[in-house]
Amino acid sequence: MAEVLAAVGVVASIVQLVDFSTRVVSRLDEFYSVAKEVPKSFRHVKTELPLLRTTLEQLKAAIDTTPVADSSKKALLPVIAGCTEQVKQLDIILEKTLPETNDSWTKKAKKAVVSLHNDAKVESITKALRNYIGILTFYYAAASSTLQPLTGRSLFNNLYPFHPNCFIDVKLGKIRQWLSAPDPSTNYQKALKLRQADTGIWLLESDTYTRWKTAATSPLWLYGIPGCGKTILSSTVLEDLFQDCQDDPRKAIAYFFFDFNDVQKQDPDMMIRSVVCQLSQQCIKIPVSLDALFSSNESEQLQPPTHTLMEALRLMVQGLPIVYIVLDALDECTQREELMEMLETIAGWQLPNLHFMVTSRKVGDIEMPLESFVDERCRICLESKLVDKDIRRYVRQRLSDDKRLRKWEKDASTMGQIETALMSGAKGMCVCLVMSQYHYMLTMIPGFDGPSANWMH
Repeated sequence: MAEVLAAVGVVASIVQLVDFSTRVVSRLDEFYSVAKEVPKSFRHVKTELPLLRTTLEQLKAAIDTTPVADSSKKALLPVIAGCTEQVKQLDIILEKTLPETNDSWTKKAKKAVVSLHNDAKVESITKALRNYIGILTFYYAAASSTLQPLTGRSLFNNLYPFHPNCFIDVKLGKIRQWLSAPDPSTNYQKALKLRQADTGIWLLESDTYTRWKTAATSPLWLYGIPGCGKTILSSTVLEDLFQDCQDDPRKAIAYFFFDFNDVQKQDPDMMIRSVVCQLSQQCIKIPVSLDALFSSNESEQLQPPTHTLMEALRLMVQGLPIVYIVLDALDECTQREELMEMLETIAGWQLPNLHFMVTSRKVGDIEMPLESFVDERCRICLESKLVDKDIRRYVRQRLSDDKRLRKWEKDASTMGQIETALMSGAKGMCVCLVMSQYHYMLTMIPGFDGPSANWMH
């Protein structure tokens, strides 16, 4: 029943928007038939509106004839609402600025001046409509395509994009083998296991993260001392993004964990291969740029040069409505200069649909390049006052669960001393290091009969 209601709501909204945009186009056409020209600020709109109408009509036909996931229909509603709002704003401007045949020359001149003042607003509306048309085109392609690598975002379940339930085209499988990208899901799953429930909420609820997630104008950079929990926070962010992705087919996610313990995960070239590989799984069809790159190298079994993969990545991101890329532990990359050049190139694309996050220690060869293209408002220092909240939650949970301390669980004073000692020694360290200290401190309590005189020191 819910699916039927969603479909009816989407179709009705599309019909209304088609009618509305048709009226606005007619107003422009009517003016053109009299004046033989369209004001400069409206020329692009006159092109975009018919394209919007055509895209909507195609999408409606696809929904009428093709089973479309309920989540896709629900996700379409705010897109259509956004389109409607832009067209309404445009209609208001048209009413104020387009002269009518019976207007006096004075009134026409006045409207011409008003038209000039609205140029920037009309340009903004045009840009927004182009973005919405791109999203609607994506949905239309998804509804009408026979090649859908992901049969539904609900299959994600917070797992790596190479989900076993995904339909993988044979050629796409060959491309994956050709890229030979390392699998970062092992790092992600490991970090999730180490994460204490409800930690990292401060980040997800912060204004900086919310702003980056919804309207990124700059990459997001989390930095801090070794052991402050950057990788755990990366997994927290990914878990949050995967959850959003379940309910919104527009969104695609790729990620990579640089790792001192894995040679392949120290190479920036392998990072690009992994990101390209992951995003290709979330496209409606094999991206043309990647297909061409594969075809040109397949016969000679050559590996793709990094710069060609970067270009394929750029075109792939442009072809997706919303893309999130998360890169953890840049300082564990062994070729940092090359990596920073790649990141600077990606930032230089200035793609409005790309939400890009990195974590690292604050070291010179990373800090200086990042500060050149990461807005100061998009830098989060993982200092003690932020991280210690998570550590305290973890410590309290462990103290509560540890059977060896059960005899003292009613002794608030002793338990408080243990917690205070752990927290005073934490100084922003991650929970793993704190718990090493915790286990050492337990050994300093003779026979667990009570705290020794010196264990707090």
